[in-house]
Amino acid sequence: MNTSSFPTLKQIFTFRWNPNRDLLVVALSWLLVVAALSTATFVIGQEVWGGMGYFLTYALIGAALCGVGIPLFWIVVICKRPLSDLGLTTRQWKLSLILQVLLTLIINIPRLLQLDVPAMAQLLPLVAMALAIGFFEAIFWRGWVQLRLEEAFGILPAILIASLLYAVYHIGYGMPVSEISFLFFIGLMFAVVFRITRSILILWPFFQPMGQLITLISDQLVLPPIAALGFIEAFGVMLLLIWLANKYLKGHNLKNLEQAAAGSRA
Repeated sequence: MNTSSFPTLKQIFTFRWNPNRDLLVVALSWLLVVAALSTATFVIGQEVWGGMGYFLTYALIGAALCGVGIPLFWIVVICKRPLSDLGLTTRQWKLSLILQVLLTLIINIPRLLQLDVPAMAQLLPLVAMALAIGFFEAIFWRGWVQLRLEEAFGILPAILIASLLYAVYHIGYGMPVSEISFLFFIGLMFAVVFRITRSILILWPFFQPMGQLITLISDQLVLPPIAALGFIEAFGVMLLLIWLANKYLKGHNLKNLEQAAAGSRA
């Protein structure tokens, strides 16, 4: 993969045809994530086990295990590639965070100030949901889907196709076509911003989660306070999976070094 953060116009408009097995795994993970969300929304609903059935299917199985776990397993364990290939990198972290804060202040804060923000007891679970799901979406849609498409087809096709898949994914929420069409352009915005540094730190924890929080407040979604703990736990599972993947990489690299040293002594 090209490691340049700032592509030239020629690179942006360069198209290639290099489909590979990664795309099959991307397609499978996309189907599983959409299936988990659709099952949570249309089959289980928010009343089963006091909402725990919905949460377990959507946040734990869909977001954490399928949305973060599958990309990590494929990239790290199967392909032996670094976490940076999923946007999990501190490369240019200062630039990423500066741009993220600026975008949040310019785009999201004015929108938030126009809303009737609920009381803390109602706001806290929404914030926890936005942070946890925003983390999953930054890794899955940008680090996983977009970068795999870029390797196969180029920068511009990747941005367009990833944004389309992101929009269609929201059928799992039962959204009408009009809202899905709007979300295509939201996906374009996130995809273009992510491509500046190819780090999720340009989207999370402020810019993308804040946009989701504004949507949740606008839709007047009400979650019980205990839901905050559930989304924190889901976020914890995601972090655990990343830690395990990083530990595996370090062990694998150490093993390779030991084998190389043994070979040189032979």
